[in-house]
Amino acid sequence: MAEQPAEATEQATSPETEAKSPGRSMYIKAVVVVGVIVAIECGVVYLMVPSPEKAAAMVQEAVENDPPELAEPAPEEAKKSEDAAIEVDLDTFSVSAFQPATNTTLRIDFHLYGVTNSENESELLSLLEEHRHRISEQVLVTVRSAELSDLTDASLGLIKRRILEKVNKTLGKPLLERVIISEYSFIEQ
Repeated sequence: MAEQPAEATEQATSPETEAKSPGRSMYIKAVVVVGVIVAIECGVVYLMVPSPEKAAAMVQEAVENDPPELAEPAPEEAKKSEDAAIEVDLDTFSVSAFQPATNTTLRIDFHLYGVTNSENESELLSLLEEHRHRISEQVLVTVRSAELSDLTDASLGLIKRRILEKVNKTLGKPLLERVIISEYSFIEQ
């Protein structure tokens, strides 16, 4: 019986058991490497991110040294820019769109205006007259292809942006700064 424990000891230190221990050592090495990387990253963040007091001081300094072009315009300048903006009548539109999914017809009526600056007014008016039918088609296609949620949105923001983009593309130049939709009526039948 004394020989059996010796054999058990030999089996415990056999090459098979030793082959398993390098796997454990690799696991321990991987954990240590990951731990070191995390510690280095934490140290870098600690050194790079300012304290709340320093951040507040930096913001205060930035506000005090605000460049004049980023500051709010003086009331005279704001009034001049408003005076320079000119509204141009783009027409009244009446659109009917059938919705096969719900078996309903949408009736959308609105008046469309474009806003430009006074420097571009004459060029815009001549291009509008030249491309009147293409612009009308682009507006109708945009409204017909709009989702129901876009048509019921209070500000009609997405539709306005799409119309603005398509009209400026049709004109060949970004002469319109924004579009205004007034007298908007949306009826689902």
